[in-house]
Amino acid sequence: MNVLLHSAAALLSALLFAGAAAAKPQVATLIVKPQDLHQNPQTIRYLQRAGINHATVYLNWADVEAQPGSFNFSAQDRYFDQLIQGGLSLVVVLDMGGRTYFDAAGKRFPDRTTVPEWVYQQVPDGNMKNFSGQLTPQPDFMNPAVRQLSAQFVRNAVAHLSQRYPGKILGYSLGLQDEHEIKYGQTGYQWRDYAEAAQAAFRAQTGAPLPVINYNSDIALGLPRTEPLLHAQKQFREARLKDATCYYADAVRSQGGRAMGYFGELFTAHDAIYATSVVEQLADCLDIAVIDYNFYDGYRLSPDARVLPMLANYMASVGYKQIMVGAYAEQWERRKKSAELLPVINRTLSASLAQPNVIGYEVGGLQRQLDAQLAGTVDLDRLQSLRVQPPAAATASTGPRLTIGILASTTNYYVWHGDRSGGVNVHREALLETYRLLSAQPGIDVHVIGEKNLSEGDPLLQRLDAIVVPHQAALPASVKQQLTAYWKKGGTLVQDMRLGEFDENGKPVFDWMHEVFGIASVAWKPRGGVFLTGDGQILRLRSSRKLYTGYAAMTPRPGYRLLATDILSKQQGIMVRGERTLAFGFTPQLVEDATQAMWQQVFVREIVNAVRCPTPATCKTPLPRP
Repeated sequence: MNVLLHSAAALLSALLFAGAAAAKPQVATLIVKPQDLHQNPQTIRYLQRAGINHATVYLNWADVEAQPGSFNFSAQDRYFDQLIQGGLSLVVVLDMGGRTYFDAAGKRFPDRTTVPEWVYQQVPDGNMKNFSGQLTPQPDFMNPAVRQLSAQFVRNAVAHLSQRYPGKILGYSLGLQDEHEIKYGQTGYQWRDYAEAAQAAFRAQTGAPLPVINYNSDIALGLPRTEPLLHAQKQFREARLKDATCYYADAVRSQGGRAMGYFGELFTAHDAIYATSVVEQLADCLDIAVIDYNFYDGYRLSPDARVLPMLANYMASVGYKQIMVGAYAEQWERRKKSAELLPVINRTLSASLAQPNVIGYEVGGLQRQLDAQLAGTVDLDRLQSLRVQPPAAATASTGPRLTIGILASTTNYYVWHGDRSGGVNVHREALLETYRLLSAQPGIDVHVIGEKNLSEGDPLLQRLDAIVVPHQAALPASVKQQLTAYWKKGGTLVQDMRLGEFDENGKPVFDWMHEVFGIASVAWKPRGGVFLTGDGQILRLRSSRKLYTGYAAMTPRPGYRLLATDILSKQQGIMVRGERTLAFGFTPQLVEDATQAMWQQVFVREIVNAVRCPTPATCKTPLPRP
């Protein structure tokens, strides 16, 4: 049965908002704090009316172990009892990352954190530092003493809550830093961790100091800033994050709990600096993964419904069996615009629920600020606008289906952190549009894959008819070798421009995998052009914001042919076909003018042709007319 049809059918009977009783409804959770219950005793009833069946709650280390070795859960039990008795289950965040402390009434204490004060005193070298050398409140979870103390908190908390609320706790999230996502935290643009222990460990591995990556690389300007240790830093930080995450996950599991982890949007210019590609390494350590998005690109509000479905698809591809998606509105609420975002949240969550292995969603950021001295409370009136619905059933396609992988290389996003070419992150835009266009085709099964999936023997890799590489301009040589091996074994490869033109440290290599894609030479054209197809059609390409550098006129090698020839140079063009290969000299999915629909149709059709007509001479399907 079609995967989308199967998911949609299951959702029609299981999704809470569909109105039918279900044996196992989708998880629908929202962050609930003690002040929500204090200020409005009807909070739980309002949440359930909005379809919420779980509450995400914080368990602060400082609250339950105020004195070393003495655990007292009584205050939290009263709060959690209300939620459970009101009919909600729980997602418990084990908050030990140094977040600013709020009491049960929502009052902020700027000089306290969720870590007990005695821990800072007992382990004076147990804190992380930012790259300016300033101490942060975040404990260093590579420190053996910090680990021992915090793991004791984890084990006691899971044992107590699991016994008190059997069958009512979905999982225990590892709050390793104040944002609660599994990445390296930040304060402004002060990245962590640069404490002496981290510096010494990095120097021992590389013989060099831990570099500070605090600049932007803009592909529209040409070359990125080359950083010889960028990839080494990435691997170092990921290894430490994996080590800590799996250590605490084992502590959760040792007491019968399920370990959860939160991950922010991965393929974006800003989060790239946090070592977020560790997500590909943690599928065996986490029972449930939450992938979230706050509809903000680091510069401006971004009401983008494409992001969460794409990320949920990727999480399934890299091995997570149970996935949740998180939609957060805090950036919009600060500008008093969250009402405008709710329709987008409804659409993106509804679409995400159709993705493989997605078990539910979390909503956050809908807090109403009533008192400047207190934390906000859930805006229950606004919450009633939440209307998550299952997607419409897909129409079954006739004929054989294609299975296509879209490579989303985290290495690429590390190199191009801070990129705003044409006012957007073009790498991210190319990925999102490729996913949107291909996943909308009834005869194509799409999987957003990571570098992990390129490993020989990966079960998903062996199922793929083709791999599309959307604007991944920086790739390690090892990844290009894996792509080449996939092609040599019979797979189809497609690139949309600049595949691997730079290495993992930003050094130019200029090859685009020329031998595989049959590219003899490339000439950059700063503006648009006019092209002639083999059947006499004329295609026009105009300059636009997202086409930040015009196009690359490619000259094919012998045995390869042009699909669209530059009318000013008969030997060059913008699409080169070979046996199971297709290379674009621009990003047709990002065209913005009146020819957009035509170019997007070309993009999809030629990818399909590359798979179904392995030898270009056998392809008879004409290009669409402008």
